[in-house]
Amino acid sequence: MLKAMAKDAGFLKHKRITNHSVRKLLVQKLRNANILPTETMAITGHKNVQSITNYSNISVEQQQK
Repeated sequence: MLKAMAKDAGFLKHKRITNHSVRKLLVQKLRNANILPTETMAITGHKNVQSITNYSNISVEQQQK
């Protein structure tokens, strides 16, 4: 299903898209939008805060703040 969705969205064929990579991207986008970790957990289904911090990378802008 994800493969078909990626194709429909126009992603490049050589780029590997997995459930894991999509979930990680979502966590990063939510974090960049300053969404609270508890709200992110509710959206992504993570069970604890540590698991989402493992997925997310803090942007340079956020580090400077």
